[in-house]
Amino acid sequence: MSLIAAVAMLASCKEVDPLAGTELGSMGITSVTAAFTGEVYESDPDANFSAQPDADGNIVIEVPYFYPESSDNEVPESLLTNMRVSATLATGTYIEPGVGVMDMTKVHHLTAYDASGRSIGYSLTAKITKLSGCEFSAFSVTSAGVTYQAIINPGLKTLSLMVTETEGELTGCTVEYTVSPHATVQGYTENMAIKDGTKFTVVAHNGVDKSEYTVRFAQPETVSYGARIGSGRNLWTKYFSSNYNFSMSGTPIRLACAGDYLYMLMDGTLYSIDRKTGDYIGTVSMPDGYTANSIMNDEAGNIVFAADAATDFKVYYMESIDGTPVELLSYTNGTGSANLGNIRVAGNVRENAVITANTSGLAPTGIVWAITDGVAGAAQVTSGIPGGGTLWNAYNGCFAPVSSNISDGVLALGYWAVYDVYHSSDLTTYSMVFDPDPSTDNENPNCIATATFNGAKYCAIGLGSHFNYGAVPYFSVIDASTPSAMKDALLYTVPYNDLQFSGFKGTGATSDVLIVVSEDGYYMDVYFADGNYDVITCYEFDCIKQ
Repeated sequence: MSLIAAVAMLASCKEVDPLAGTELGSMGITSVTAAFTGEVYESDPDANFSAQPDADGNIVIEVPYFYPESSDNEVPESLLTNMRVSATLATGTYIEPGVGVMDMTKVHHLTAYDASGRSIGYSLTAKITKLSGCEFSAFSVTSAGVTYQAIINPGLKTLSLMVTETEGELTGCTVEYTVSPHATVQGYTENMAIKDGTKFTVVAHNGVDKSEYTVRFAQPETVSYGARIGSGRNLWTKYFSSNYNFSMSGTPIRLACAGDYLYMLMDGTLYSIDRKTGDYIGTVSMPDGYTANSIMNDEAGNIVFAADAATDFKVYYMESIDGTPVELLSYTNGTGSANLGNIRVAGNVRENAVITANTSGLAPTGIVWAITDGVAGAAQVTSGIPGGGTLWNAYNGCFAPVSSNISDGVLALGYWAVYDVYHSSDLTTYSMVFDPDPSTDNENPNCIATATFNGAKYCAIGLGSHFNYGAVPYFSVIDASTPSAMKDALLYTVPYNDLQFSGFKGTGATSDVLIVVSEDGYYMDVYFADGNYDVITCYEFDCIKQ
């Protein structure tokens, strides 16, 4: 009877689906990336191309006809025969067969599975595709010896020239422009007349995509305050070793900008870079008899520089990089600190400005000078950051004026015992106003830049890296118009995973950040460089109303 009962019990049991009643999430391939292989591409962050599956499971990776796109180097099909492929999968998904180094001129069939037994089939291949970019990035008109630089509104597709409609039209025009790589422009002829409403069309290299721009004789309308939300975009990112073919060796990076050029002081050499493309141009010599360890530009484009000094500290300016240095101030260090340097400037040093310098030593201390009508006032020592401690070298502390008005106070950030941003309006009492909070213990908080843009006072802070771990380097741009409200005024952050491509080089725990506002006041460019991760980048913001 017991045996009969046991058999009856087993016969009455049903197999239970462990996933029954469970709501299944998405599965499958999210995206696929294929990268060129070979030593020349190993440190190139742009030598990889991605695609997502279409509704039918087809994944076609489009490789540009030229690489780099701005070059005339046509991509041979042979580069597609040996590409390193990786796939991003939904949680719980696996694929068969796996991916790796593959001949992407062929069609590969993949199947994605998950634990519930679901499956999706995909086809994967790559093809060389003509370029589709069709945008203006620069446009100017010269007529009767006067050059008008256009303000480009990419959303409205307008080219605004500072000409009034009552002036009629511009005649005998010469036009200079920059467009998407290998695109062409229709509608321009030499010595043409241009008036309000004249149209130009940018045609992409593929001959299909195009954008029509309209000339407007008017000043573009701006947003009411500061940068237009959502306008931040990466103009370029470069790596010292792969793009410039040089590396640093531990001394500080310092940045300055004048006209079309970004200058980077590194290892005692001043390098020149095209500020809009990031392309390396060459080296620049300082005037005979002068050296610099700090360099930056003021808001009028003057180049301001100083050599680090323990006692007799001098700051100079030049109206251009090849100009004659003019001594702006001289200071005999009485703080007891070992060195002065890492200067920051707000305003126009030939008119009204504020200059700061960091002093190395046992406590975070800076020096502040107010410039009035081009003349430096008495040096003022600033200190008092709560919990401040010892700098491990003279390059890792930074004080920066909020604006050209000394009453707006000073911001401070450094590799002290506290890594937050502090503000003082009286130069003696500091309050914490912003916590960078990178969730890592590897950050090197050593640089601040400030500038006024469309009525807002902005602060950019850079956190470099010491070692090869953690969420650095990265930088943030914050509205500092009301320092006490900075914690809620973050405009933009560029995270570390956008900057770490080339990998940790260990060439120097130093970084710098710089904000430059265009002469017309419509654009704000933020530059950031980090030594250990070999990177320099530019992000652009605008205040043009869309």
